[in-house]
Amino acid sequence: MFARKPLILLLILLLFFTVSLLLIFNNKQVNPTVSSTPVKLALVWVPNPQFAGFFLAEELGFYEQAGLTVEFLPYQTETSVHQLLSKGAADFGIDSPDQVLIARGQGDPLLALAAIFRISPIAFASHAELQVKHPHDLEGLRVGTLPDGTATLMDALLAHNGLPLDAIERVPMSYELDAFLEGELDVIPVYTLDEPFLLDQKGVDYQLLLPQNHGVDSYGDTVIATESFAEQHPQRVEAFINASLKGWRFMIEHPDQALELIQPYMHELYQDPEHQHYLMQQAAPLIHSGLGPLGWMETNHWQRLYDALQRQGLIEQPFDARQVFTNQFLDINN
Repeated sequence: MFARKPLILLLILLLFFTVSLLLIFNNKQVNPTVSSTPVKLALVWVPNPQFAGFFLAEELGFYEQAGLTVEFLPYQTETSVHQLLSKGAADFGIDSPDQVLIARGQGDPLLALAAIFRISPIAFASHAELQVKHPHDLEGLRVGTLPDGTATLMDALLAHNGLPLDAIERVPMSYELDAFLEGELDVIPVYTLDEPFLLDQKGVDYQLLLPQNHGVDSYGDTVIATESFAEQHPQRVEAFINASLKGWRFMIEHPDQALELIQPYMHELYQDPEHQHYLMQQAAPLIHSGLGPLGWMETNHWQRLYDALQRQGLIEQPFDARQVFTNQFLDINN
């Protein structure tokens, strides 16, 4: 009887040791975000499939695996994305390249980190009967203008094609399509992955004028930060960029599953499943364009846009266009 006690004690110790190891292991698995770093991403428009990759990176745990906790800041009409970055209210932002260049020319040292849309979705829709097939066909027409980068792109389109900036009649418009539908406007700026769906639904006969077909090519949504933030937190930047690109890769490879996963994020304007599917379908070839790894940027792309903006007098303080972007944080295997 007494001989069995040491054996029993040994078994108890082994059991205690095993349970302790399991508890430690489980604790690591259940709490992977104990040391996670919070970051804020400012969106340039209301949540919709245009930002699917970021939402997927959150839903699929890519940010968590990278040691990040990401907060999506809602679109603000009164404050631009680069203003939020400059004030420190956001760590990362989504904006168009022209706005990044203009802001940098104003002394705001922004840095582009990844071009999500390698081809810009911005275009100009006109009533089909007007036969607008070339920028010269815009002369004398009533063109809707929005308080965003689309107006800058229109100016670049006119200037590049030898037209004065007053060749068109500029009419301020809202983000609604009513003025165009009612014939008050001849031309409006659109996102090729969004408004054409709405125009088709309403049976409107229209044509699209694509800037990239007439000498003005630009990236679309681009991830940006301040230069100082990137210098001070390189590991954080690299982690965020590559986790985000994993989300975009998932969207391209699994569009149907991606649509299901992003539903909790969708704004009330984007609840129509057909509209969502159209957005996703149109976005994929602009993101995965075959022109290089996801997010990759080229000097000549930035230089051409910089030159176009400078000709319009929109670059207040000249600078080297190569300073405005970097590919150093990109994992080319994404």
